[in-house]
Amino acid sequence: MLTDTAVAKIITKMLRDQGVPAGDIEDARQDVYAKALVAIRRGRAPAEPEGMKNFCVKIAEDYAIDLLRKADVRAMVLVEGCRPDELAPLGSSRAQRDPVDAGRQLEVLAQLFREKAMPRDGVDILEGVACRCTWAEVAEPLGISEDLAETRHRRMKDAYRRRMAKLGLLPDRIPLRLIVSGPWAISRLRGAA
Repeated sequence: MLTDTAVAKIITKMLRDQGVPAGDIEDARQDVYAKALVAIRRGRAPAEPEGMKNFCVKIAEDYAIDLLRKADVRAMVLVEGCRPDELAPLGSSRAQRDPVDAGRQLEVLAQLFREKAMPRDGVDILEGVACRCTWAEVAEPLGISEDLAETRHRRMKDAYRRRMAKLGLLPDRIPLRLIVSGPWAISRLRGAA
């Protein structure tokens, strides 16, 4: 049912209509299929063909919106004229930039992942938080509860804050949500995890 050409065409059209770049359509469609398969295995997908088609379209729409939301947040974080390793809180000027370099803060966070001091799904949780997803949107693809996602996020923030304090880098640090919003940050953390 999922690989039916009619379903594939509908998913592709939904992704295009939502503004997913043409070069990302195939990967996006595969991600939609993967999410649908997870839902089928958990018994959360409709059994009839028409319901499955509508279910896949809804997943595609949510996926596209999430992809665009992530791109928007990342674009808002970068300040014009900054080097790629610098971030500034939204609405701040270069003169007000945090004295603790964002690249250094990201490296501290990556080190925590290398040391296995963070949960294995921690990068996914941080990415969801950076993209301003709800706890339900963060938890659902990971197969965990909203409370568990929030608890793991709080523990990661606490571990990060303790490490920053130990290194003497705590004052005027950039919020964790903004650090992981950089377009290179998530891939760097995934490499460290």
